[in-house]
Amino acid sequence: MKTLVDTITNNKNPKAQLHFIRGAEDAFVLSYETLKERALGLHAFFCTQGVTRGDEIILLSQRNEAFIEGFWAAILGANPVVPVSFGISDEHKWKLFRIWEQLESPWLLLDGNQKDRLEKFAASNGLENRWRAIEEKSLVVEQIPPLMPATDFVVVEEDDTAIIQFSSGTTSMPKGIVLSHKNVLTNIQGIIKGMAMTDADSTLSWMPLTHDMGLIGFHLTPFVQGIEQYLMPAELFIRRPALWFQKISQVRATVTCSPNFGYQHYLNALERNQAQEGLTLDHVRLIFNGAEPIAVSLVQRFLQKMQLYGLKENTMFTVYGLAEASLAVAFPEPGKRFRHVTLDRDQLQIGSLVQYSEKGVSFAVEGKAVDGCFVRIVGSDQVSLTNHYIGKIEIAGENVTKGYLGQGALSYEGWLDTGDLGFFTADGELVVTGREKDIIFVNGQNYYPHDLEQLLQDQGVAETGKIAITSMNSEVDGQDKILAFMVFKGLLSGFVPVADSVKKTVNERIGIEIHEVVPISQLPKTTSGKIQRYQLSDRYQRGEFDKALQELQQWIIQGKKEVQESTIIEKTLKGICDGLLTDKRIDLDENIFEIGTTSLVLAQIHQQIEEIYPGKVEVTDFFDYPTIRQLANYINEKK
Repeated sequence: MKTLVDTITNNKNPKAQLHFIRGAEDAFVLSYETLKERALGLHAFFCTQGVTRGDEIILLSQRNEAFIEGFWAAILGANPVVPVSFGISDEHKWKLFRIWEQLESPWLLLDGNQKDRLEKFAASNGLENRWRAIEEKSLVVEQIPPLMPATDFVVVEEDDTAIIQFSSGTTSMPKGIVLSHKNVLTNIQGIIKGMAMTDADSTLSWMPLTHDMGLIGFHLTPFVQGIEQYLMPAELFIRRPALWFQKISQVRATVTCSPNFGYQHYLNALERNQAQEGLTLDHVRLIFNGAEPIAVSLVQRFLQKMQLYGLKENTMFTVYGLAEASLAVAFPEPGKRFRHVTLDRDQLQIGSLVQYSEKGVSFAVEGKAVDGCFVRIVGSDQVSLTNHYIGKIEIAGENVTKGYLGQGALSYEGWLDTGDLGFFTADGELVVTGREKDIIFVNGQNYYPHDLEQLLQDQGVAETGKIAITSMNSEVDGQDKILAFMVFKGLLSGFVPVADSVKKTVNERIGIEIHEVVPISQLPKTTSGKIQRYQLSDRYQRGEFDKALQELQQWIIQGKKEVQESTIIEKTLKGICDGLLTDKRIDLDENIFEIGTTSLVLAQIHQQIEEIYPGKVEVTDFFDYPTIRQLANYINEKK
């Protein structure tokens, strides 16, 4: 099979089924044959609306069923698929508008409620004309009529574009990674071989289909292999994390996946005594762990806890990949126990010989290149390095993109610089040690410092050249803790509202938390004027700013009002927030976004409110009623 069209028109096992999990006892099931029939019918409907060969189709729908059918309808029509996530923050809406500008003849498949929210967003941001152009080429899922039988599809070539995967772009233009049918299928075959997948396997995933791990790894790969697959909405996992392994136990799925935050979220659920009675996991063969830097200590805690339910230590499958490689770059040998190395943190620069140290920093071993992909480690002079030397990770192969949208072919001679650093062990296995650049990883997503800095400057919160965003990796949960450094030379009492504004702006606009806003007299820069962010992170971890931050904390405490809990609802809401925001204090009139609340914690708060006041609050209501007192009044009015 040379194209994705071949995989659906001549599937290996058309009787295999795709299970869309909707709840503990609710699922919608399609055989691969029925999926083909529905995709053909949807492609025919697209044609009646004016969609033609080569038109890009943006998949925004948050319904897994609609997303999958839309994906295959686009593939059958030779329409490049553009997966785009749709979250609660403005970032995702801006990203859609920016992506639309880059495409030649795009269409949009979305849900009715998404259309309503986009229309309001456009009206409040002066985008009415641009929205009207998008609306004219929008296909609303709920308005699609019953599909009629159809057989026609478009023949494609292996070098035709199949998927355009966009990076996150908060204030700048997102970058479109163009993947051909050949790129994707080469990587899928490498994945199947690298994980030793057989017809006896079945997969279960809660990863979003807009993520390459969710779409390519846990939909397309089992589809090509012709095995059973189970898809759970990410929102359902966030609300009910215990359901992840309950369903794995129930359906006897052998392969699943998650980045760091998923394991932490699940462990947190266990600590809250979410029942796991009757859970048996001795049949699980592999748990893919990737999509962000792998937290060794978190993996160890997870495996130790899950041994109670029969999960074997050799199930943890620590992998390395990136969107430019379609998905996968390196896999360990299936069945091997989880392995890691601990290195001297001061010997991780390019060209350094790694030094093993019991008190250093730990990294997962991520195996060897999958079939069809090649990996090398080079120094700053682009000369290949031998084992144990830190260098830049470069990749090549038929799975690697040939270019970014609108930028033509990539300017590399056979090898693509991933932007990551790492080394090969004595056995030739890859260990990823960090990022040459400053990409920040949070909850499985990557964010760019200059984007966040530009956002703060655009909002009038920071002056150009006086703000620097960087991060440090937490060994506790493997998440990047975002640090903001601001040039400030006044009294620290005057810095408190500045810090609050930085946290509030990023949290409301992007949906991520600034761990600390640090006052600094001057930003370190190179001779060419570039900010040296790594210096700021190093100085923070050495405690250079501790005294100023302690003094700042005293001003924050002094400035807080006494909590006035006047109603039962307010007390209930505050109890929920205090239980989930254990390291923060929130008063009745304090904006929940100003104290730094991630979208994951916000979902957990909403889940507990839903249990006590069912049907009274939507997640989006937090933006209209961001304080406990305002939300309590809103709930009381609805009661």
